[in-house]
Amino acid sequence: MEGVLRNVALGIIAIAVFLGVRYVGSTIHYGCSPEPIVNVDGGDDCAPPFFLVGKLGFYLTGGPLLPLWNRDATTVRKISWNIEKANPAVTSQDDFHFYEQKIAADVTTYDGKTKEYDLGTAYGCTATTTNELQNNTIVIGRVNCYYALTGTTFSAFKHNKGFRIERYDESAKDGSIATTTLVEI
Repeated sequence: MEGVLRNVALGIIAIAVFLGVRYVGSTIHYGCSPEPIVNVDGGDDCAPPFFLVGKLGFYLTGGPLLPLWNRDATTVRKISWNIEKANPAVTSQDDFHFYEQKIAADVTTYDGKTKEYDLGTAYGCTATTTNELQNNTIVIGRVNCYYALTGTTFSAFKHNKGFRIERYDESAKDGSIATTTLVEI
């Protein structure tokens, strides 16, 4: 009887250690960003050794397998922007279509898959992929476009345990901003 109780106690301790390591590893894996948040003092979300220990604990206890709750299929890890001429056949700088650019986003999820999303066209665009804290959300990328008196912004951010890319078009007439959700994961 004493041997059975000892084995049950050791089993409970082993399961508790596994679940504890899995919980801490998952918390760090999903909650910490290795890239610094640029507009926050001390913008490192997690120190590198802490981040690496959390990642190690996450993968040692099952990683992207499903022993506990797994969000890898939908959580976005990074984004990269593709900006190119929309119509390379237009060569005259007097034609406003010469400045038109096609915007696309390559979205990489934690499961390693990358998918390209076509976001439309705009004029005079530049892209950034730094993390910023804005209105209690982490913006992981932005494209700012200005041409003549109009402005367009594409913003990629984590939203309600998901991910969104939105387009904001500013009117030259009254300054109002029209918001369009282009991608929602």
